[in-house]
Amino acid sequence: MTAERTILLVHHSHTDVGYTDPLGRVALRHADFIRQALEIAARRPDFRWQCEGHWGVERFWEEADDRERAAFVAAVRAGAIGLSGSYLNFSELIGDRVFRAVTRRAADFAATHGLVVDSAMTADVNGHGWGMGQAWHDLGVRNLFACVHTHHGRWPLDGTLRAFWWETPRGDRLLVFSGEHYHYGNELGFAPGACASYLTKDDCDADMIFGDPWGVAERRIPRYLAELDRRGYPFSAVPLMISGLRTDNAPPSEAVFDQVERWNREHGDVCRVEMATLSDVFARLRDEDLSALPVHSGDWPDWWSDGPAGDPGPVRLFRAAQRTADLVAGLHERRPDIAPPVPAGLDEDLALFAEHTFGHCDSVTRPWGEAALSIAARKHAYAARAYDTAAVLRDRVGAAMGESGLRPNRGLRWKVVCPLDRTLRGAARLAVGHHEFNELGLDGGLAVRDAASGEDLPCQPVHAPGGAEVLVPVALAPDEARILELRPAPGGARLPAAADAAAVDELVTEHVEIGWRRGQGLILWRDPHSGEDLARDDCPHGPFTLIRELTPCPAPADLAQVRGAMGLNRKGVDVVRDPARLRGARAGDDGPVIVSAVLDWEVDGLRACEVELAAHRGLPRVDVTVRLHKESLREPENLYLALPFTIGRRPELRLDKAGAAPRPRRDQIPGTLTDYYAVQGGFALDDGERALAVAMPDGHLLQLGPLNPGERLLAGDPRLRDDPAHAYAWLMTNYWETNFAAASGGCHAFRFTVAWGPELAGPDAVSGTCLALATDPWCLRL
Repeated sequence: MTAERTILLVHHSHTDVGYTDPLGRVALRHADFIRQALEIAARRPDFRWQCEGHWGVERFWEEADDRERAAFVAAVRAGAIGLSGSYLNFSELIGDRVFRAVTRRAADFAATHGLVVDSAMTADVNGHGWGMGQAWHDLGVRNLFACVHTHHGRWPLDGTLRAFWWETPRGDRLLVFSGEHYHYGNELGFAPGACASYLTKDDCDADMIFGDPWGVAERRIPRYLAELDRRGYPFSAVPLMISGLRTDNAPPSEAVFDQVERWNREHGDVCRVEMATLSDVFARLRDEDLSALPVHSGDWPDWWSDGPAGDPGPVRLFRAAQRTADLVAGLHERRPDIAPPVPAGLDEDLALFAEHTFGHCDSVTRPWGEAALSIAARKHAYAARAYDTAAVLRDRVGAAMGESGLRPNRGLRWKVVCPLDRTLRGAARLAVGHHEFNELGLDGGLAVRDAASGEDLPCQPVHAPGGAEVLVPVALAPDEARILELRPAPGGARLPAAADAAAVDELVTEHVEIGWRRGQGLILWRDPHSGEDLARDDCPHGPFTLIRELTPCPAPADLAQVRGAMGLNRKGVDVVRDPARLRGARAGDDGPVIVSAVLDWEVDGLRACEVELAAHRGLPRVDVTVRLHKESLREPENLYLALPFTIGRRPELRLDKAGAAPRPRRDQIPGTLTDYYAVQGGFALDDGERALAVAMPDGHLLQLGPLNPGERLLAGDPRLRDDPAHAYAWLMTNYWETNFAAASGGCHAFRFTVAWGPELAGPDAVSGTCLALATDPWCLRL
């Protein structure tokens, strides 16, 4: 079989928006890489260049003149340059709408110029959420070439060069080829001046790698082909990626073409080598017999979506901005008269933050370096600018709905709006400035009236930054708006005076009974209507217990080595685990809308840690805020928060992920990650009659695998049936030795909402439920 094989070299530049250089320089270089590829293709008709993502094409288009643009389109039409249906290599921070918006740019570009883009490629990232597959298919992509980088990750299906049909949530199919590492062509000696031994360890020493790439090719290629025969590789075409230099963000190299021609002259009897685009690769693969290819339906979780948890503050801003943009986009579809389309620049900032690169290659070993500081600052700036842009966008929609700008003597009337296409239940928050309380006579008592019915509503003023908020329970139909009027009412609801809060050991409403014990934590979370304890009794940690882990490092020089030895674990075998200890609790707000308590915890590595529980009087719902001040340490750390909830008998767990709601460990491609998942809104447990949902608006990681280091069980492993899959929010980590944050100190907050009831049940309810729990009614002051 060996002599019949053809190696298809896909020459590309792996795109890292950062990592090697600041973004501005990376953008200019990728524009120039396409310019260089055009120059080479003009000289060498059989040269091929593959654009890894459409972001690089856009950068070229911005820099190119009309002649260069025409040459690019002609080269694509001639097959010398390939387009990709990917925009960038994303982590699973990205939401479905933003992913579709930026991916659509590739399809629109192709359509504008009479071209076709039916294939996408990704490199480096270790997975793609199930909904991404659906989005690609909906936008015309039928083929996906994935170059997984198994540093702290694994391939699906337990190996490379695996082809399969990926069935999307709606039953469509993509042809997936899971290939070798994206520099593997360099390992086989096809790139003079850029030969590598990153993955291949053999008798080719450093002198050969750096000085004799032809000798490397003559040794390694026959061995590689023989190994394919041994493994029973079924195709005659062997697609491999290659770069012009031994680096990410690498230019094209004409020497690759020269090496290919030399191989075919001297060793064409061993195998033939051709340069190819993605379209060439999948045309060859689809010409072969694909009848035996397996079909896999389900999620493909990304191992590398844990890294952004090293920067929880910017992630929080990003998630808030993405959520607001999604709400405005939904309003625009239903009410274009009041909601404009989301600006392309906002989606661009969200996409660049969700791009898989998060820092410089020396972000851990030299976090004080200018390059590390610059790239981290730019990354954080995407989140901050997106947050600001989304806030302005929300204000413009509010103005179109009648919201008043800030001015003296505003009235005490609010339009309370549901910005969702589903019912929203919760508390409206009517914000009043501190000076207005005295000036408008609210300090003596207040009341809230529904303007349409004239009915007085329950209300509860609470302290808030800049003044106070008056909480009013509401239930709003999709897109419903109600006018609420606030007025002075002597003897009415009053803002509580500051006073020393009394110690408490329980939180009780008509819908929930929560109890705790000093030194231990929460010991009870009962639904009084059913009598059921909604906290699992088999988890070693009670609800909202913080767990801190530290992997010791003997010396600063060992930081990278200790991290690099972790493999698929996110901690060392000598990890020290420290659950928080409850020191006490004090009463918080108490009124007709909510009753709250603040729990004070002690845990090593944190200067302060408190958990505020706010139970709604009229709903089976508890809003939780975790606030902590963490010391800054460069040793590898993890912070987890226990979420051991349950409901009914054997509830089914579903995740709110981008564009899909998979059942973890069940709706997954075999051999994929089962320890943790990047969620959009949170998760839900459903027993068929009732459901319990946990919204996670600020953090994105849900840990289900065991906290102890050891063998990691992958999807399809029968031993997973015996794993309890205890749920933890994975709040923070800095275990990576490159690209992500070296330390995660500072002040942070994470919000959660726990709600339960029969109206939350249903396999398709989780996404809408988690979004609704994370969304407050929009309160527009008139």
